[in-house]
Amino acid sequence: MWRPPLAPGLLWQSWLLCWLLGLLAARWPGPALCAGLCVLVADSRLWRIPRLLTSCAVALLGCVTAQALLPAFPVPPVLEQLYEERTPPRHWPVLEARVNDVRTLPGQRLRISLTDLQLQQPDGQTPVRLPGNLSWTWEQAAVFPLPGQTVRLQRKLLPVDNQRNFGLTDWGFWWHSHGTGWRIWSRSTGGQPSVDGSPSPFARQRLELIRKFLAVLLPGRDGLLPPAAASAGPAATASPAVSTSVASTPSAPPVPQGKAILLALLFGERFLLETPTVQAFNAGNLSHSLALSGQHLLVAGLAGMFIVWLAAHLHPGLYLWRPRTVLIPLAACPAALAYLWLGNAPPSLLRAAGMLLLLATGMALAHLRCMPLPQTLRERLPSSGLDVLCCTLLCITALSPLSVFDTGLQLSALCVAVICCATPLMGQLLRRIPRASPGQRLLRSLASILLVSFFIQLALLPLSLLLFNNSGLWFLLNVFWLPVLGALVLPGAFLGLGLSLCGLDAAATLVLEVVALPCQWLVDGLLFLQTQGWLSGPPVLRPHWTALPAMACLFLALALRAGRPGLPPAGKRLLICGLLLACAGPALRLHHGLVPRLEISVPDVGQAQAVLLRLPHGQTLLVDAAGSMSRTWNPGKELLLPLLACNARPGLDAIINSHPDIDHAGGIPPLLTAFPEALLLHNGQPGSGQMGHIWQTTLQDRNAITLHAGDILQLGDPEDGLALHVLHPPRPVPGAYLWEGNSASLILRLVRNGHGLALFPGDADAAALRHLLASGQDVQADVLLAPHHGSDSSFQPDFLAAVRPRLVVASCGAFNRFGHPGKQLGQWLDEQGIPLLQTGRHGHVRVVWPLSEDTDSPQLHWDTARPVHP
Repeated sequence: MWRPPLAPGLLWQSWLLCWLLGLLAARWPGPALCAGLCVLVADSRLWRIPRLLTSCAVALLGCVTAQALLPAFPVPPVLEQLYEERTPPRHWPVLEARVNDVRTLPGQRLRISLTDLQLQQPDGQTPVRLPGNLSWTWEQAAVFPLPGQTVRLQRKLLPVDNQRNFGLTDWGFWWHSHGTGWRIWSRSTGGQPSVDGSPSPFARQRLELIRKFLAVLLPGRDGLLPPAAASAGPAATASPAVSTSVASTPSAPPVPQGKAILLALLFGERFLLETPTVQAFNAGNLSHSLALSGQHLLVAGLAGMFIVWLAAHLHPGLYLWRPRTVLIPLAACPAALAYLWLGNAPPSLLRAAGMLLLLATGMALAHLRCMPLPQTLRERLPSSGLDVLCCTLLCITALSPLSVFDTGLQLSALCVAVICCATPLMGQLLRRIPRASPGQRLLRSLASILLVSFFIQLALLPLSLLLFNNSGLWFLLNVFWLPVLGALVLPGAFLGLGLSLCGLDAAATLVLEVVALPCQWLVDGLLFLQTQGWLSGPPVLRPHWTALPAMACLFLALALRAGRPGLPPAGKRLLICGLLLACAGPALRLHHGLVPRLEISVPDVGQAQAVLLRLPHGQTLLVDAAGSMSRTWNPGKELLLPLLACNARPGLDAIINSHPDIDHAGGIPPLLTAFPEALLLHNGQPGSGQMGHIWQTTLQDRNAITLHAGDILQLGDPEDGLALHVLHPPRPVPGAYLWEGNSASLILRLVRNGHGLALFPGDADAAALRHLLASGQDVQADVLLAPHHGSDSSFQPDFLAAVRPRLVVASCGAFNRFGHPGKQLGQWLDEQGIPLLQTGRHGHVRVVWPLSEDTDSPQLHWDTARPVHP
């Protein structure tokens, strides 16, 4: 089928881009300004002074609107006092709040949004109100709260803006744009949660529908979801009543993941999905198929087609009243609205439903007979996919301007825009495949899916790398999975749901068993590929942010070329802009390569520690690799791996582990998997606790090198004069004192031609530091990484005086329960006039020494991801 060339956008659509970019400029002024200049260069209609001023005014209005609506969440004095006193969670004041929304997460977790936050005060004092909402992650939930109910909980509150690193996504801002400023985590009955009150009737009916669906999907498994919270009154709010309810038992057999996928596809509830399943879908570039979006509304379209077909058979003159192309979208709207309620209205589904409603409304208005619209107005109605998308985005952002920062809405809108822009190009490519036979038509359909997946992956590749560090090399799996999903799984799942509502449980179970089979086969295949290591692609360079507008310009230029004898003037201008922007990232890398410098980064990894060293000629080392007690989140994979590839060669030459505690070594295994050629050096101590088996396996899988005092590691080019001196622990001698635990941490001194640049003492305690001073070794350094995260137990004034640092960095989590860094360290540094930077408060700390200077002690420069306030 011939497809017309991509038509240039309307003038109001260019102004819509200015509005959207103005909203984004409230957070990312540089990228938004760059993209706005590209819009100005591409659209020559904006070159006239009045239109140019209008564009600037619209963008400025968007920026001012977003700035005015973005909430601020200062820490109230009552929380500051609780943090300062290191109050244990069991002694925190009780939080009372109202449930605003409930979402399910993989691993049988609930994410509950709470509003109207109040901290109860003793002695009948007035409760302290907290601004914004709170996100409560509840593992092994005892009950299932519903919107409208009241929650009481005694747990430690923390700000959501807990980690910020250069070049990584600021998820704290994402939460702030959604009006959420606080977070809580609990497991089972920890914190004595109580839930009471009357829930929203719509939420209650939806939960009952989910339970009914689970009853036919997994017969005999009644306890999969937590029980509903009692709503009879205050008598039902006692915490012991909650504690007697248990959502699941450890002895229960695992839920077949093929059936868990059906629950996620229909309702958007991922409660029964296991973490390995979600990770396999992400690695296989199939996670979008689990998100409720336009593909799911195809079922609403099928319902509309059936309703129109049935109505036409009952009243054959229906088509004389309105054409079928108008009736079907109108008939599909009620089903789409019902599915918005069924799927809990995520942003991607909201966008798809909005597009369907606007399309149906536009087509109905164009065919009015009782009150025909003027011809000029009819011509202005949305007539293409891009028109409908732009109208939908205008409505969404006009009603909720901060929704522009929602990642789900961004990805959903961009995917639709890519499909609309690539349609003429796909039409040209598919024109060579005939459609004479059923086999050729099937081949053409599969080729269409392949091209759509390819163009989406290509256009969104920079964004995928920047947001998720995922190159999507397995996008070809969409060719096999999406047809099965759209033609069999989704219709079958809705059919099973409909049969269960009609009381035909046996038939519903049979249908769901059949449609769950391909889902289970897919999960088994993905897990097999992941076990073999085939889903894990090599680390890929994460581009500079200029790659985003560059790819947009180049892709639009390619789309404008399709169906035309040559590239139009707008396409030529876009091509030039895209090529220039694409050179920005390589130019920055070339500049860093030509200007010799040493960079030390202390990323914000929570209550853990990792130090990244970038040497003048591209070599990269890690001293410790952080770690976490979480079973689903590893900072080595989620933070350090993206940092290593941030507009730089994704490589790692060596990892030096000071001691095998989980907060220093937990991130090493995924890093060694990604960089198998990296050298591992350590202090020779065995791991303990959760790290015991992991550390033993890691050491067995590679030839690790043990370091002791006196060892010297020459770094980079000998002309640079850089070396890493091992100062502690001493080499074992029979009969000598045996250093163990934190006292056996490696203490490393980075020097250049004998001058100390940095000192990394790990978790060395006071005994180890005193021993180091007694040994007479030189410990002077410009930068000191605070021993043991700045703990008072490692505070030694004599040691600090011997180091003579110009800057001290403490790697610790914000408002951590250990009180790191300790008050003694802060007071001593204040008296000496030495700045103390904390990753929990100041974010990622970056220190740079330009090595082009002739002196052996070059001037250091440092900056932080968060502003430093006195």
